Amino acid sequence: MINYAVKRTKNPKGAEGVNYYHAKAIKTSDYTFEDLAEDINNSTTVTQADAMAVLRSMKPFITKALLAGQSVVLNDLGRLQVGIQGKCYPAEVLEDQEFSPSSMIKGHKILFRPEVKLKNAIKSGFSLKRISSEALA
Repeated sequence: MINYAVKRTKNPKGAEGVNYYHAKAIKTSDYTFEDLAEDINNSTTVTQADAMAVLRSMKPFITKALLAGQSVVLNDLGRLQVGIQGKCYPAEVLEDQEFSPSSMIKGHKILFRPEVKLKNAIKSGFSLKRISSEALA
């Protein structure tokens, strides 16, 4: 069950003085590494400590691959990849020898692209529940 609340929002293209609202998913809690390791322990022959060790050991390898420009494929879950955020610039500036396209890059983010199987699993079990209307204030 996905909880949601109705929140007031600014609509940059909307009329002045008009309030706009949208539905926003509200998380119920965190599902931690420890929770995941315990669930793995309860559903396999792997101990919770071993599951935690494997999960923790993934981070440096994933980091290394992402910094090398690789996409990290997590089988039926999806893939991780680094993306960049930058400003647009006109084609004429490319002719200028002094221009550096990297000067227009303002940041990075880690993208997650879920696999179809994960999307379908979420879609098949998806249901909504509206919570508190306090969000309207």
